Amino acid sequence: MKVSILSVGTEILLGQIANTNAQFISKVLNELGASVVRHVAVGDNPERLERTFKEELFNHDVVILTGGLGPTKDDLTKQTVAQVLERGLETNQQAMDHIERYFKNENRTMTPNNKQQALVIEGSDVLNNDVGMAPGMYLELDDKKIVLLPGPPKELQPMVNQYLIPYFLNEERVIFSESLKFTGIGESSLETELMDIIDNQTNPTIAPLAGQHEVSLRITANTETKQKALELIKPVKEEILSRIGKYYYGSDDLSIEEAVFNELDQPFVIYDGITDGVLYSRLKLSEKSEEYLKAYTVKNDWSDSVLNIAQNDTSEEITKKLKEVFKVESTILLLQDDKESTVYISHKQKNKKFISSLSQSYAGRRDRISNIALIEYLNLLR
Repeated sequence: MKVSILSVGTEILLGQIANTNAQFISKVLNELGASVVRHVAVGDNPERLERTFKEELFNHDVVILTGGLGPTKDDLTKQTVAQVLERGLETNQQAMDHIERYFKNENRTMTPNNKQQALVIEGSDVLNNDVGMAPGMYLELDDKKIVLLPGPPKELQPMVNQYLIPYFLNEERVIFSESLKFTGIGESSLETELMDIIDNQTNPTIAPLAGQHEVSLRITANTETKQKALELIKPVKEEILSRIGKYYYGSDDLSIEEAVFNELDQPFVIYDGITDGVLYSRLKLSEKSEEYLKAYTVKNDWSDSVLNIAQNDTSEEITKKLKEVFKVESTILLLQDDKESTVYISHKQKNKKFISSLSQSYAGRRDRISNIALIEYLNLLR
């Protein structure tokens, strides 16, 4: 089953918003076994939309349109699709009741153009909008499937999860992936270690994906059920980890911040003279930060005077003072001068230092150093 996602909205083409809807739908449908093969974006122009929709419908089994279901004049998706399919529009009473109830609860007067949102294409299955007003639609035409979804992600995502997925659950194949995440090894080195596996891949397939100071390896299986996909993935994953498992820190949505907290066994403090809080803000996103991140201090004259840190203190001397003041055994120091940046990490009796030249802009360096600190800390913990 070949799927095309047609995103409608001039704001996408102008770069005013990112097309996260297409990304979300692709992830959901690929896990269900539908193969998303094309993303297309078109502006709020009925002629171009009609031409593009016809082309996508001719070349694909499923066309999913997002956006253009609202009450304004540039919301013309369902009108254009109805015209191409030679079908009329009719008011869905459930949607109309929902819209009227919304305005009544908000103590606002409903303008006439809001009634447009309750219009649906004749013969379509209505997909309820539990968050917004405009319902979605699902149609079948001969051997084709057509789906219309609202543009706001907060409306689209629950509609897909609650009401669209059941239409794709009866397909014969399932595509399922697991992404293995690694730090401390580059993409080229990883490929070299696994070249024979990659060259001989069939099902599952293996795809390296480079990130910022980390590499992901996506293993994808195509089979009848999710359980069979997991069974296909398992031996491949085991073989990969037998070779480069020392660089592995987790799978799928696990962040490196969460991986750090998963390895911790005691509190730590951060002394930051580089990132202006970037490292702290990343770690604070985790609920585990309250348990382990005991203190964060920015390096400045005031904090140094309170902590009795002298200007010429070494990394080792600063670490010793922090451990004494905060009663911890683990620290992360981020220091810089006009020549180099230093990440100094101490955990119990283990210490590690990473020195980086200041060849990048300051803004770029903050994020880069925060990544280095997390990776080096994780590797030290392991």
